[in-house]
Amino acid sequence: MTTTADPAQGWLLRLSPRGAPPEPACPPDTLAAAEAELGPGPVGWAVEVARDMAARIVRHVPEHGTPGALPPFRRAVEATVLTALRGLLTEPPPTAGLVPPEAVAGNAELARRNVPLDRVLRGVRLGHAHLHGRLMEALDREPEETRARETHRISELLFVYADVQASRLAEEYVAERDRWRRSTEAARRRTVDDLLAGHPLDPAAAARTLGYDLSRHHAAFILTSTTPDPDDRSLRRLAAELSRAAGGEHLLTVAAGGTELWAWTCWAAPPPRDALARLPRLVPERRPLRVAVGPVGHGPEGFRRSHRGAREADRMARLGRTGWLCDYADVGTAALLTADPEHARWFAAGVLGPLAVDDPRVADLRETLRVYLAEGRSPQGAAERLFIARNTVTYRVRRATQLLGHPLPPDSLDLRLALEITRLLGPPGGR
Repeated sequence: MTTTADPAQGWLLRLSPRGAPPEPACPPDTLAAAEAELGPGPVGWAVEVARDMAARIVRHVPEHGTPGALPPFRRAVEATVLTALRGLLTEPPPTAGLVPPEAVAGNAELARRNVPLDRVLRGVRLGHAHLHGRLMEALDREPEETRARETHRISELLFVYADVQASRLAEEYVAERDRWRRSTEAARRRTVDDLLAGHPLDPAAAARTLGYDLSRHHAAFILTSTTPDPDDRSLRRLAAELSRAAGGEHLLTVAAGGTELWAWTCWAAPPPRDALARLPRLVPERRPLRVAVGPVGHGPEGFRRSHRGAREADRMARLGRTGWLCDYADVGTAALLTADPEHARWFAAGVLGPLAVDDPRVADLRETLRVYLAEGRSPQGAAERLFIARNTVTYRVRRATQLLGHPLPPDSLDLRLALEITRLLGPPGGR
């Protein structure tokens, strides 16, 4: 049954579409409730205006019309116009309850699709302007006395309703965006954890959850900050920059704690051999941020292996022996040597004996001997690398040999490993 309106507002009940009204987007119960209050003519007018309003908003804010988003958006616009007409007729208090559920649901979808809030609110403003224009157009056909009374009332009420709607949708948008991010991030983290643990997974289902193709070639990054409360956006921006610099075709990021972000980039074909090696030249230093880079691997197992490599590179970086960006390719051997630090120190102490003591002068002897062996036992080569005199190299090697208690063996692998371990972890007695 149609509501009895104030005579000055009766023109609202005389609204009717210009032609045959389009197919409604709202469900039948919503339309029936509106017809009971307004009548079929105003409801048909509202459906027509909502169709034109939605088209106008999509022209100016295309994000509202992305494939799959238009039907709920049309429904939201239609419900909003119907609610506005009913409000103009009965003038209920301007509370958040005036915003129809369809508009809240459509707004939630925009939040889940990550349409920026300013674009969402621009749609509200455009819709308000369109509805105001169509109402003024209808009022122009009314007597002067009606126009004089209604023009100000309609403009004022529509402004209030639009303000209420914008405030409610902004609040709902932020809440839904946060809920969605938490839920999707949690699902992605669970999937990543299962992949890294080597648990059996359906690759297609995992790829859908992650939004990332696991069948490709992958390189993992672990990004950390030395500040206790870093800006998450700075970590994600750096991950995106690393992916672009490496020529990656897609990026996956997963939060791994307050100061750490895990990331992967991928390629359909094997990347150039220097794709990761060139990163320090292409990406400026970002301290206090630090990056560990894993080796390229293929498929789900390569996804896992690259992350493990990045984890080892990150461990080496935490030892303070690398720059702000540590590539596993540069520290793989050192990472292997120090995977069990306690065992590694025992080994080094057993090989080096007195040469392992924690003393600055002995440390110079160890480093000179390490470089001397790396240079094929060339005093001149060691002198050039260390920027010291050749005679100094000869003297230090002789003193180091005396501390070892035996001549340098022909096969110096154990000795070289022990010296490298001590360089990385410090002398066995020093910790």
